[in-house]
Amino acid sequence: MRNKKNNIRKAFLYFISIALILVGVIGCSQNNLAEETAEQGTKEKTKIEFYYGLGGKLGETMDIIIKDFNSSNEKYEIVPIVQGNYSETLQTLQASLGAKNPPALAINAYPEFMKLAQSKVLLPLDEYINQSEYNKSDILLLDQGKYNNETLGVPAYIATQMMYYRKDIFEKHNVDFDSLDSFEQLAEAAKLIKEKEGITGWSVMWYTEHMIDYARSAGGDVVSKDGKTVTIDSEEWIYAWDNVRKWIHEDEIMDTVYGGNGWEWWYKTIDNVMNGKSAGYTGSSGDGGDLDFSKVATGMQKGFKGSEARPVAVSVMFNMFKDSSDEEKKGAWEFVKFFTEANQTAYWAAETGYIPVRDSAVNTEVFQNKLKDNPYLAVPIEQVKTKGIPPFVDPTGGKIYAEIELAKDKVLIENKPAAEALKEAKEKAQKELDKVLNQK
Repeated sequence: MRNKKNNIRKAFLYFISIALILVGVIGCSQNNLAEETAEQGTKEKTKIEFYYGLGGKLGETMDIIIKDFNSSNEKYEIVPIVQGNYSETLQTLQASLGAKNPPALAINAYPEFMKLAQSKVLLPLDEYINQSEYNKSDILLLDQGKYNNETLGVPAYIATQMMYYRKDIFEKHNVDFDSLDSFEQLAEAAKLIKEKEGITGWSVMWYTEHMIDYARSAGGDVVSKDGKTVTIDSEEWIYAWDNVRKWIHEDEIMDTVYGGNGWEWWYKTIDNVMNGKSAGYTGSSGDGGDLDFSKVATGMQKGFKGSEARPVAVSVMFNMFKDSSDEEKKGAWEFVKFFTEANQTAYWAAETGYIPVRDSAVNTEVFQNKLKDNPYLAVPIEQVKTKGIPPFVDPTGGKIYAEIELAKDKVLIENKPAAEALKEAKEKAQKELDKVLNQK
């Protein structure tokens, strides 16, 4: 009897031991399976580094779109590498390109895009944009991404430079902004406001594109029609620039904010207007997301010296890079398509004020609803259609532009007469242009 009990006890213990072993084996197998599944899930997501330099509402909106893409896409994950502004983005890109480790994707303003295009590091995108699902016929300003007959950039969003003014201040002094025929008349209004209110009548943004707009809106251009002569020291350039200098430094009816990190100077200019320290400023269509339109209104640019305004309409570009891996290129293009879908570009425009890159975006529900809340959203589109001109295509890859930028600082900050600053810039820029022309 005792032996029988012992045998039963041994059998029971043996069964328990086997069961525990099986539980351990199954548990380990499940853990290994879970680890393998997780590892496979991680491998499925290819990380796509994305460089851009956007602040304020622009940066916030980009972050939302990136998160939407990442949550809806099973193969790719966009990793934002945020810079201070467009010029800092270019500097970081140049360092990564020098190390043969570029990101898969970047956003560049037109001058920075042209520098990269000349350096032959950008990936041609023609085979991508010719895919039927991209529907390139619906994209605005697509030709601005061409360089040497290749498409090296596609529009992320479209910018034009607008004028924003305090409705209460202008109304108080019976100034109808839309009835002002020229920048000179705007200066008269700025003088009146300075005398009556004791604040800055207008703020000139410390931005090279604006100064080029002013010169072109006085009838000037960067180079002659035959493309052989730099013309930034012409009478038209000197007239526009020296008037701006005089209004800032001599008459003190205008001002310019400069310096700081990233876009600090830009946002300080906006703050000065919103806080009543200035009655208005020249800014970007992309400022819409940072403005309180119960206080400010959007106006189109003014011409100088009896000329029609000629503001630039420019595409800010998505760029991809030759040295990225094939899988990174695929992922980068997936994000480009996502970002430029009609509803997405309409959402971007509604949130930021930039012009959507698809013609069809204006008819989307998201854009039309925003237009009901803020009719000023239509003003940049009207300016592009009625007054907008293409950006200057710098044949030197940005060296002419760089001389204009240096001259801008001499005039706006140092109070140097425009004739002197522009003559110096023209001589240096002409040498750079001659080098290019002599190579042909």
